Amino acid sequence: MTAIRNIYPSLLTALAALAILAPCASAQETVEADSVDLAGVVEIPGSPSDADIDIQVPSFIRRSANHIQLNGADWAPLRAALEGSARRPASIVMIGDSHIQADISSGVTRSLLQYDFGNAGRGLVSPLKMSGTNEPTDYAFESRNSWIPAKLMSQPWRQTVGFTGTSIRPSSATSEITFSTSERADDAYDPFSSVTIFHQGKMTVNSVTSAGHSVPFRAIPSHDYTQILLERPVNSLTVNFTSGGDLTIFGASLSADTPGVFYHAIGNNGAAYETYNRIGNVGAGIAPLSPDLVIVSLGTNEAFGRFDAQSFTRAVDRLVTNIRQANPRAQILLTTPMECQRSVTTTKKVQVKGKARKGRKARTRTVNRTSRTYAVNRNIAPIRQAILDYGKQNGIAVYDWYDVAGGSGASTSWIDRGLFAKDRVHHSRQGYAIEGRLLYEALMDAVRSAGN
Repeated sequence: MTAIRNIYPSLLTALAALAILAPCASAQETVEADSVDLAGVVEIPGSPSDADIDIQVPSFIRRSANHIQLNGADWAPLRAALEGSARRPASIVMIGDSHIQADISSGVTRSLLQYDFGNAGRGLVSPLKMSGTNEPTDYAFESRNSWIPAKLMSQPWRQTVGFTGTSIRPSSATSEITFSTSERADDAYDPFSSVTIFHQGKMTVNSVTSAGHSVPFRAIPSHDYTQILLERPVNSLTVNFTSGGDLTIFGASLSADTPGVFYHAIGNNGAAYETYNRIGNVGAGIAPLSPDLVIVSLGTNEAFGRFDAQSFTRAVDRLVTNIRQANPRAQILLTTPMECQRSVTTTKKVQVKGKARKGRKARTRTVNRTSRTYAVNRNIAPIRQAILDYGKQNGIAVYDWYDVAGGSGASTSWIDRGLFAKDRVHHSRQGYAIEGRLLYEALMDAVRSAGN
């Protein structure tokens, strides 16, 4: 299969070199079992702004720990890819759960990397809203037609969900779909001059329009994607197509066909290593994106339920192996989840005295009274350790976000500073902005030192 990168032209001169920046429950307590908090969603409107990027990092953040543990991995090729992004766009793919689906932290990382190396385009977009879930606000993936959706955490699937963890299937032979990018906080857009639609089954493009006007195009079909090349960049494109009833669409990549960096983000509420493994072909799915680096940011959802270290490690290894086999040139980076909290329901037996009736004594009865509070999710620490151990044993880089965020006790500090959402699992917008900036700094530190 011809990789997409091979048909991205280079239009500008070389970019500047790398920039330098920077408690167990008591017998009377019952913890809500198997509650996967990240299957829910905390919507945080807006795309990354200058305020997000320039946010002040709190003193309890361990800046001295904000480094990537390479564990013997050679990141010199990644450094070369970024330094050579004027000739071929560098590509980073991030895979995660609802922390990533909202695209706040990943959006900040994307903005900072593209400021340094150039904006190659918005990159991967998924039909999240059409599948009945939340979608990042800097793009729209929509249609006026009827579609059959499927998403990762809603099983059984009506059809395969594909590598993005979501999919849509048209209800009629002739349909149309619109891709558009929204105005960012800096009053700029992410124009695109080519769209690569990832799908299964045959797709025949009949016409494309932008703002109601026909746009000259050339469609290049392939086994698992169709690329549409435009004569001029646009901010919105409607694709009219026909299919034979076997078409399932997983997402699309929007390219500016300019030098720079792609930072593709795949996020699914409630996702875990094992749920991505059920897809079976995540590695092959992302291969057309030609990733130089694949970041896997999972582990929080596994903490809400029974945790078995050996089973978890097998799930990590299965996903990593799947990615490596289909993308042998790509580096892999695992991140650890930071400390979070979970709700604890405490039940106590109390004596309640009833009303006295005439001529009778008041009767006392015993009732159960429940109250809900929060406690540190004690599964996070062993999950973090399992990821650290796996990275060391297999020569895979790890970003220890648990340590960087403040280690044990960090969740209380984050709550006190308003950096957590009310569920004490998700972050606030400010919290995600801090996470995105710190990951960027750690990436730059690792890339600068690579090959030295």
